[in-house]
Amino acid sequence: MDYDADPKPFYLQGSSVGILLLHGFTSTPQSVAYVGHKIHNITGVTLSAPLLAGHGETPLALAQTGYKDWLASAECALEVLSESCDTIIIAGLSLGGTIALNLAIRFPELVDSVVSINGSTGIYQPDQVDILFADQPKDFQRGIGSDIKHPDRHEICYDKIPVSTMRERFLLTCATGLMLPNLKQPILIFQSRNDHVVAPENGLRIARNVGSSKVTMQWLENSFHVATLDHDRDLIIKTVIQFISP
Repeated sequence: MDYDADPKPFYLQGSSVGILLLHGFTSTPQSVAYVGHKIHNITGVTLSAPLLAGHGETPLALAQTGYKDWLASAECALEVLSESCDTIIIAGLSLGGTIALNLAIRFPELVDSVVSINGSTGIYQPDQVDILFADQPKDFQRGIGSDIKHPDRHEICYDKIPVSTMRERFLLTCATGLMLPNLKQPILIFQSRNDHVVAPENGLRIARNVGSSKVTMQWLENSFHVATLDHDRDLIIKTVIQFISP
């Protein structure tokens, strides 16, 4: 099956070890489908890749949502996964990585370990923030998706972003960054050296600020932001499998 072309959420039943795998802002489960299916096929874990609220439809649908809705989507999927799994790893790409960190901090009784792939913790370039405080902001800004080095792969995502949701994302990422010392679970951090969406300093901040005593950081040298669709995606699969293996 061509996982790189399917934007639908998926749930792969397997063992009592579960992985909740979250896509990024304005994207769909397509961006993580290859990685998720490969990990499931190799390890036999149960794997859930839900669709976050407002995603997979239109930018106007996204404009009707905010960070509480995105968190609620992930929390619902986490609750479902916990009903059949004794051990849960929560992983995510970009904003999905932010949400993975957030849920691990807020639900430590459910989440055993965390994987962040180019997750944002509130470190932005000045021009990324200026638009949020403009006197007469536009309703939409151009999309940020498909930052991929591989020439033949594409991310299914919105081509424009409601500015209102960019404010919501800003609040969620900044708040989660401040919560990092409360994350105590083992954590695996992937960070692309060349990321045109999330500043690589975010990965260093996660490694430095989490309260976990078990921190592993893996630099991705041959991928841009959407690393799960890029040259390093098989390295991500291999490293995650090593991380979750007893």
